[in-house]
Amino acid sequence: MYIPMENENKTTNIEEEEFRQYIKLAEGGDSDAQFNIGCCYSNGIGIMKDEEKAFKWYLKSAEGGNLKGQFNIGIFYEHGIGIVKDEGKAIQWYLKSAEGGDSDAQFNLGRFYTDGIGTTKDEEKAFQWYLKSAEGGNLKGQFNIGICYNNGIGTIKDEGKAFQWYLKSAEGGSSNGQNNLGICYEEGKGTKKDEGKAFQWYLKSAEVGDSYGQNSLGCSYQNGIGTTKDEKKAFQWYLKSAEGGNHTGQNNLGCCYKYGIGTTKDEGKAFQWYFKSAEGGDSNGQSQLGTCYEKGIGTIKDEKKAFQWYLKSAEGGNLKGQFKLGFSYQTGIGTIKDEGKAFQWFLKLAEGGSHTGQNILGLFYRYGIGTAKDEEKSFQWFLKSAEGGEKFGQSSIEYCYRNEISYLKKNRNKIEHKCINCENLNQLNNACLDCKLIKRPKWTSGNYDVDKIIQMTQSDEDAYEWEIWRWIDYNKLKNIEYLAEGGFGSIWKAEWIDMPEEVFEFYKSNQIALKKLKNSQEISSEFLKELTANYQCRDKYILPILGITQDSMTKEYAIVLRYMKNGNLREFLNQNKLLPWIERLWLLNSFISGLKVIHSKGFVHSDLHPGNLMITEAYSNSKYKFIRLGDLGLCKLANETSSSGVYGVLPYIAPEVLNKYQYSQASDIYSVGIIMWIISTGKIPFANRAYNAELSVDIFNGLRPKINKGIPQCYAELMELCWHKDPTERPSAEMIYIRSENWINELLYDSKTDDSLMFLNVEQKMQDEYEDEDLSSIETTHAEAYITSKPLPSVDFNLDNLVARLKLLE
Repeated sequence: MYIPMENENKTTNIEEEEFRQYIKLAEGGDSDAQFNIGCCYSNGIGIMKDEEKAFKWYLKSAEGGNLKGQFNIGIFYEHGIGIVKDEGKAIQWYLKSAEGGDSDAQFNLGRFYTDGIGTTKDEEKAFQWYLKSAEGGNLKGQFNIGICYNNGIGTIKDEGKAFQWYLKSAEGGSSNGQNNLGICYEEGKGTKKDEGKAFQWYLKSAEVGDSYGQNSLGCSYQNGIGTTKDEKKAFQWYLKSAEGGNHTGQNNLGCCYKYGIGTTKDEGKAFQWYFKSAEGGDSNGQSQLGTCYEKGIGTIKDEKKAFQWYLKSAEGGNLKGQFKLGFSYQTGIGTIKDEGKAFQWFLKLAEGGSHTGQNILGLFYRYGIGTAKDEEKSFQWFLKSAEGGEKFGQSSIEYCYRNEISYLKKNRNKIEHKCINCENLNQLNNACLDCKLIKRPKWTSGNYDVDKIIQMTQSDEDAYEWEIWRWIDYNKLKNIEYLAEGGFGSIWKAEWIDMPEEVFEFYKSNQIALKKLKNSQEISSEFLKELTANYQCRDKYILPILGITQDSMTKEYAIVLRYMKNGNLREFLNQNKLLPWIERLWLLNSFISGLKVIHSKGFVHSDLHPGNLMITEAYSNSKYKFIRLGDLGLCKLANETSSSGVYGVLPYIAPEVLNKYQYSQASDIYSVGIIMWIISTGKIPFANRAYNAELSVDIFNGLRPKINKGIPQCYAELMELCWHKDPTERPSAEMIYIRSENWINELLYDSKTDDSLMFLNVEQKMQDEYEDEDLSSIETTHAEAYITSKPLPSVDFNLDNLVARLKLLE
């Protein structure tokens, strides 16, 4: 503590005779003499030190109106020197001195109002007193008014004014002001960024012994800010700062010892300096000390102590500490595992602006860790993380776009009107879900069963947008354009001119596809069967039905589907020969997600091939592509037997189906294996052969597409399991989904696993092989290698292969 004294050098050498003269003057009521006597007793100058007598003389001086006496009596009351501590009386004496114009008292009064010492905290009054002190030339007042402007304390934040006050303070010789002025120049706060000037001001501050300036100078040398990078000098300045008691400097010195920056690596010394920093309250030091205890760096491993220091750091607002604490709760390091508490700390971390924390919080919402699963909140946090430049946040956003998580909206959000009976009305079909007061819809398809299915989708208040069907007036479809012929009908493209706003909001386009069924002027059992399968399997990973319509001219019924602008998988691969492996895995993952849904509902697709795997993008001109599984026309229940023969594209049909028409979920998985081969090569299986009975026999006897050397081993092994001849050896759709999801996450988040390295290693080789490929050696496609589903002739696989072949060739 510094106690001001008039003519201090002279007083220091005062003799007893002079001291007696002060006494005489003081006893005569001279307030200056009384003040000086107080200084003598306070510092033991010319008399034995006696703080109680010092207090009494300062009090006489103060009561006589001496501003310095009033100031010093405030100090004695604040710190309990020579009198019982009394912060209330301290502020009263500071106020008297401050009102008289003493800049030191004005500064202290500002400090009391800032921290609520002896009075109610009042940042506006604090600002006013700091300003008076600063305008009176007080360096500490100038420094603190700079802080107020910098942080918006008691006034509007103004970095320009903060810079100006720091400059006054620095030029007046304040080492704190010099350090903060350096920060302004380094960061370009309130002035033009100038790292050279920043370094010079740090140097001035450091050379007069300011531990903050020494730490800042160390950072400049370590990172080459405004000077040549020099880790040894950085270490030396951190050492000075640390030895001067600066807790940030102690933490930085610990880092130097931990990593060998500018000095020999010494984990024991690192631990000691982290410990000093942590005990001094530095939250970074506390986090680092926690890491030392967690990993046994420079000390004995102790996860419980690690947890306690992470907790201190986190409670101090340190982002690294909050991250470590959240991770400790999530994994049970040094404490009982508690995902709810982990979520709360990651929430604090994210709200504190950590882009890493925002990504982690998004993952917690995505998977429902420690909180309710919420994909919309997940997307919002991923978006914040990605916009902040976090690499993994950008990867998470990619995951969301490919899975269309960003557009989730439930039907319940669209309920606007109320039932006149119970005040709850589903506006989509005017049907009250609670009191069952059903009003007949204004539309009708003309078929009871079709109307019933559409109404069921509309009356589900938990339905997502892709799960709601409508009866669509054919006259509202414009620019109808023929696209292709399918096995059971034709495919058309059109524009739905009065598409509901909520549908357009989700799909970002009013283009739709029409699947017109042959001879469907009357609703057939096959048509209803397809609608029923689609209704049961409604999901965003299944090509969504938007509604049903009827051609006003031909009277053919048509299913209205989402238009997939990138065509089917076969067309897409023809146009994109050199896809990165992660893109291929996304294609597999998005398609298997749809099949997983179908199988989970107890159905078998029965007609999987590239023509039924439709591709589109997350939004216009987006690089994020995904597959939606379509054409559920042959979809059947898993326990349903078939006696109508085999229908499909030959290479994708499982051997047991070719033999005994044994459709099952395992036969779908066989098709997955062949599609995996397509995705990995971009080629047509058995393209040089006719798709006939002879090829059927070869497939039944074990013929499979040739596996290229450039396919990662883990992928090839899964593919071979999928097309295994024994259906019981094939994996489930769920297993394939999990495996592909893991591969994608490993590549997205840079996890160096054996599998991810396989994909990365073949990536460059694949590019080189494509560049060196001899175009003249590319296979030609046989005229009878058809690409759309059709009936297959029956073959007796019980005959000897040779005899069978001879009969087939007759």
